[in-house]
Amino acid sequence: MLLAFAAMLSAPNCFADYGSEHRAEADLLTPAPHQIDIEAEDTWQFLDDNSTLRRRVDSSTDTAIRLGPDLGTSQLQQPEVLISYWFDSVNAAQFQFRDFSLFGDHFSTIPLSFGGGLIPKNQTLNNDGTRWFTFGGFYERRLTPLYQDREGRLPEFLRGWDLRAKIGIEFTYNDIRINDGLSLHLVHSPFEARIRFHEKGLPYPVIGMEARRWLLPQLAFEATAQGYWFNKWNSGRSEGGTVYDSQSGFESHLRLIYSNSRLRGFSPFLGFNYNYSKYTQTSSGVYNFLRVQMIGPELGFNFSFNPRR
Repeated sequence: MLLAFAAMLSAPNCFADYGSEHRAEADLLTPAPHQIDIEAEDTWQFLDDNSTLRRRVDSSTDTAIRLGPDLGTSQLQQPEVLISYWFDSVNAAQFQFRDFSLFGDHFSTIPLSFGGGLIPKNQTLNNDGTRWFTFGGFYERRLTPLYQDREGRLPEFLRGWDLRAKIGIEFTYNDIRINDGLSLHLVHSPFEARIRFHEKGLPYPVIGMEARRWLLPQLAFEATAQGYWFNKWNSGRSEGGTVYDSQSGFESHLRLIYSNSRLRGFSPFLGFNYNYSKYTQTSSGVYNFLRVQMIGPELGFNFSFNPRR
């Protein structure tokens, strides 16, 4: 991450209207100073059957509960808002918020061990009551000035790209519940059927990349990727001993964006995305685990405006 941050800072500022030969009148590639971009989207995510939840207390047995086959959560919706403020045509600050809305249910015919207790068989299970969202702040920088003067030496398909890098901090609030915590305690356990990951979770550093290029005068292609990873950080919390927090994740988006000057900064898009996240909390007395892998289509829009114009 330090190397990525150093590369971002070393990119020279460039305020030229780069990409004008590829763009329509509404420019998606070169933001203006003080421009504000608002991106809003909704994603329909389909979960892999191996997406798993488990909680073990002390030396009790636990079941790897699959979100789809065991809880009926085979898909979710993921609305997102990303707001960017451009200090100039190179540097921006961003704020991102995402919500993960799980739905679905399944009639379970087997007992499930969870949190030192038992979820009895022959009942309908779901993820009702789960509260899962993320919010983060980022610094984004266009890397185009690093190579714009040497593009003529590249093959045609490598020309006209606008590259951006980002680095920042994100936090996940994750209160995973089974049947809204079952409302009652688990059989043979004083705990409810839920895991409050956020109580022992830590903010984590994120790095990402974004690339845009005009395909047609009013149609652009966008590809993004961002990820994070850390292992066994001291959470500062205790549950049968010090709890160590480990998190990792990766997401990627591929989009087609329509831009027309008559829409006055409004640019709808559709696309496809992949998302993977893994959450582990361990101590001598507890083991909390969540792994989710999902993929699906998305629909949204960008809206750009400049309050100083």
